[in-house]
Amino acid sequence: MNRATYEKMTQPFRDHPEMAWVLHKTNSIFTGIFYVLYPLLLLGLFCAESDSLIKTLMIPSAGFLLVSGLRLLVNRPRPYERFGLSPVIPKDTKGRSFPSRHVFSAAIIAAAFFVQQEPWLIGTGAALFVCALVLGALRVIAGVHYVSDVAAALVCAGIGLATFYIWP
Repeated sequence: MNRATYEKMTQPFRDHPEMAWVLHKTNSIFTGIFYVLYPLLLLGLFCAESDSLIKTLMIPSAGFLLVSGLRLLVNRPRPYERFGLSPVIPKDTKGRSFPSRHVFSAAIIAAAFFVQQEPWLIGTGAALFVCALVLGALRVIAGVHYVSDVAAALVCAGIGLATFYIWP
């Protein structure tokens, strides 16, 4: 992404603050969905005395820590920093753009649902994965991540999904 692409992508939101507000609220709502549903999944697995509780807790947690470490190591500037513009959604974080931790968290939570045995949980996981993709698009459109940040987060979550299947 170059400055011209960034400006073109974010200009409609800069020109129309109400559109920026909708983008910000949509980002917040989508993020909140994941952070409400994941503890409910864990609680449900605990109450059902499910054998999958430990890996449903450990795989996303380990992935979150690894992605956080990678972000610190790479410390990539965010688009709004690189191009000297304010982000469309309220954000003042410096660096730590790669990979997107929001998108990783959303996708690995979707995976945690998807690997369960109950059909309705599998369906919920599939729907949440679509929500994770939308969240990734929102983060790019808002100028807080590059497409490659989102793609890397999805690859990391894909590794997490594979880990669910190889965990004994």
